[in-house]
Amino acid sequence: MKKIALFVILLISNFINAQHCPYDGSSIIVVKVHTRENQNTIPNLKVTLIKKKKDKIVNNKVYILTQNNRFPFLSDEYSVIIPSRLDIENYYLKIESFCEYGDNDWTFYGTKEIKLTEIDNFPLCGNYNSNDYYDSSFGERLYKPIEVILNKRSCE
Repeated sequence: MKKIALFVILLISNFINAQHCPYDGSSIIVVKVHTRENQNTIPNLKVTLIKKKKDKIVNNKVYILTQNNRFPFLSDEYSVIIPSRLDIENYYLKIESFCEYGDNDWTFYGTKEIKLTEIDNFPLCGNYNSNDYYDSSFGERLYKPIEVILNKRSCE
């Protein structure tokens, strides 16, 4: 009888903790990188999350942000899916540009690091439909990407 009771308890606990959506326990960080003159996202940047402690980079897992619009609220922004439990307060967003030739001109934006905070990640699972990401009537934080404005620099 004890074995049956233990089995039922284990079965119920597994059912309660079952995964509810494909991104259960995950968050997304979204970054909109543009210039002051143009609101379009700057393509071909290397955007990564780096972990720092006292200004020293700690090489653990590398998170690379890509321009992928697989979610209804993304267009051309850079994004990465991270575990919700990630200690985001120790991470920085590193944006790197390389000299590129296009439109009869050389383009370069340099390197910029931005410290992240808890409000910079957005939970992916919940009771949302594609319009809920923009509506604050649900009592949750509105979806808003991290906005980064870069200035063109000389390649020299």
